[in-house]
Amino acid sequence: MAEVRVIIQDSKNGNETITKKTAPTVKDKEEEVAANPSQTKIAKTNNKNLAIAVMLAKQSINYASSNVGKWTGNKHNQAVVNNITDIVALGMLAKVNPAIAVAVTGFRIATTIIDEQFEQKQQRLASERSLARAGFNDLGEAIGFRRNK
Repeated sequence: MAEVRVIIQDSKNGNETITKKTAPTVKDKEEEVAANPSQTKIAKTNNKNLAIAVMLAKQSINYASSNVGKWTGNKHNQAVVNNITDIVALGMLAKVNPAIAVAVTGFRIATTIIDEQFEQKQQRLASERSLARAGFNDLGEAIGFRRNK
């Protein structure tokens, strides 16, 4: 460890020296690791085991959360799980970088609006085709037809 020495000069009492040890530097840690190779092996093994455990946990969570709808037969439950996953991911992203979290949220809102507009257009076209097959030109004509009968 490095040491910091501060010398205070005082005209009445003379010089005073204060010595404090600093926080360990990267070089100090490397020297410590080089001095103890068995500790290095253990640390590397523990890091590998931790990485494998984290990977397995991620895969298990992803598998379980992506198959809720299939297992329950309920699309709504799957949508709820997907929304919760998105909220947690955005929360974690906001903790790391709030600006990117805001940008991602804006992008998701924009893409959701675009998807909803597309779905509405497809439903409107399907309704118009169904009305045309039934002999009506538009929805107003079909509603008027039902009222007049």
